[in-house]
Amino acid sequence: MPHLSAPSLRFTALAVAAAAALMAHTAAHAVALTEPVSANFADTTLPGTTVALRPELAGTVLEDVITPFSFQGITGTVQNRVVREDATGTLDFSWKINVDSVATGTTGVVALRLTDFGYDAIKDADWRIDGLGTAAPGIARLFSEGAYATGAINFLFDTSVDAGAQSRFFFLHTDATAYSQSASYDLLGGSAQSLSPTFSTFAPAVPEPGTYALALSGLLVAGMMARRRAA
Repeated sequence: MPHLSAPSLRFTALAVAAAAALMAHTAAHAVALTEPVSANFADTTLPGTTVALRPELAGTVLEDVITPFSFQGITGTVQNRVVREDATGTLDFSWKINVDSVATGTTGVVALRLTDFGYDAIKDADWRIDGLGTAAPGIARLFSEGAYATGAINFLFDTSVDAGAQSRFFFLHTDATAYSQSASYDLLGGSAQSLSPTFSTFAPAVPEPGTYALALSGLLVAGMMARRRAA
């Protein structure tokens, strides 16, 4: 078995550590949402935040899609954004509800239900105080992996988003580096608390090819350099 010199061992250790850090990046942020233990879901109170409080939220808007909806006498739009963070290059996903009109005697939108987002990506949620809108989702209801393996969360509003009102931007902060239009959402509202049709929305792409390609290339380079130094 060839003997590796001390510099070779140090180089290999550094390369392996860098690759491991890249592979662990998807779990590198603090968990803000309460995860269900014995129940099908767990609720987390969302206090609201700003870019001043969380500078990592600053970034470049990659997608800004406005989708109209109409159900139970309620009409309006949902604005869906994908933002790449300036500091880390990772992605955050935001939604904002704008209600145009509500039929007389009908409650506006009281919740947005997001599904198929990827359970491991639903760790950190909140809403933006700094921006347009008035209604805010005070509760994030995360469903367990057992109940919904592909990831589901409900954003529940403290007060309904009624005629002429807008919600705040609410978001999921993720460690994703790629995205696709692979998730879905619907809205809850109306006098009978009915559901809207289902709409598609953006979510982290699965798998994440870039991160693992970088990690693999780091390991390959480390192995090649080690062999070269040992020769």
